[in-house]
Amino acid sequence: MTQEAKIITQKDVAKYAGVSRSVVSYVLNDGPRIVAPETRKRVLKAIEKLGYHPNKNAQRLKLGACSAQCCLGIIAGGKSFNVLERSYYNSILSGLFEEAHRLGQAVRFFSFFEALTDPVFFNKNIHPDEISSLILILPTMIEPAPDYERILDQIAKRIKNVVCVEETIKGWPTVIFDRALAAQQAVEHLIHLGHQHIAHLGIRDARLTGYQQTLEKHGLHYDESLVAIPNPSKILVSSYELTLQFLEHSPRPTALFAASDEIAISAMAALHDQGISVPREMAITSIDNIDLASMVRPSLTTVDVPKRRMASFAMQILMMKQKFNDTQNASIVLPTELIVRESCGANL
Repeated sequence: MTQEAKIITQKDVAKYAGVSRSVVSYVLNDGPRIVAPETRKRVLKAIEKLGYHPNKNAQRLKLGACSAQCCLGIIAGGKSFNVLERSYYNSILSGLFEEAHRLGQAVRFFSFFEALTDPVFFNKNIHPDEISSLILILPTMIEPAPDYERILDQIAKRIKNVVCVEETIKGWPTVIFDRALAAQQAVEHLIHLGHQHIAHLGIRDARLTGYQQTLEKHGLHYDESLVAIPNPSKILVSSYELTLQFLEHSPRPTALFAASDEIAISAMAALHDQGISVPREMAITSIDNIDLASMVRPSLTTVDVPKRRMASFAMQILMMKQKFNDTQNASIVLPTELIVRESCGANL
C-alpha cells in the first residue's frame, strides 16, 4: 500500500522559512503588509523547495469552477511586443481560445515564460490540480536564464500534456509551418518575375536560410549587405528605417522579401514616403497573410500561414493525448500557399 504524498501547507512553508504563517500569506497575496526583501526571498525559496500549492478544492466547489482535467494554460516565449502587439499571434491566440471553448476546455491563464521564474506563480499555476495541459508559443524565444532548463524540466514532470506552437523544444509535439519553404515560395516568385537583386528584411531564422538557399539554387549571389535585421522591440520603426538604407545600396535592389507582413507594410510606407513606386520600382513579397495584407494599397503578395489551423491542431493534439494517454510526440507541419496580389508586380 503506497503512502499518499503529504499536502504542503502554509504552516509548513512558514516553518521552513523561519517566519510566521501571516508573513507567508503576505508574500502569497502581495500584501496587505510589506515583507522585507530578504524575508520574502526566504519564503519564496521555501515555496519552491517544498512545492507549495494553494488548495483550491473547496473554493472551486463553491464557485462551480471547472476541474483541472478540462483546463489548460498558455505560455509564450519572448516579450509582449513579440506576441501581443502582432496581428499574426493575435490570430493564433484567438484561435486557441475559440477552439478551447468549442472543445469544452477553459484557458486557466495566459502569461509569458518569465512569470514562471516566480515560485509563487509557478506553483500556483503549473500544477496538475490547476491544469491538465499546457501550450507553449514561441518557446525558443525563451531568454536563456540560469534556471530556465530546470523550469522546463519541472513543467515536464508536472504537466503530461504539453504542445508547442511555431517552434519545438524538449521534444514536445509541435504544430509548425516550414519557414524555409515559405521563404522559398516568396523569393522564387520574385525570381520568376525577373528580379536578381532581392533584399531581405527579417530576423535570422529559417526564413533567412530559405532566402539564401533559394538565391543559390537559381545561381544568384547572396549578398550580406542586402540582409537587414529589424530591432524586435520596435520592429515597425526599425523596418521603416532599414528600408531607407536599402535605397542607398548600389546597385539598388529591385525587390524586397520581408519575413512578415508587418515588416513588409512598414517597408511599403518608407518607399511611399520616398516616392518609390511599389511594385514598379521595387517589388515586395512577405509571409503571414494577416487580414491587413489584402487591405493595404498596393495589396500585399504574401505566403499564407494557416494560423487558425495551427491553433486548432494544437488543441486537438492536447485532447488526443489526454483522452488516449498518448505518449507519442509527433509534430504536424502545415502547408503554406503563396497569395499573389499587387505588391509583386505580377499583374502589371
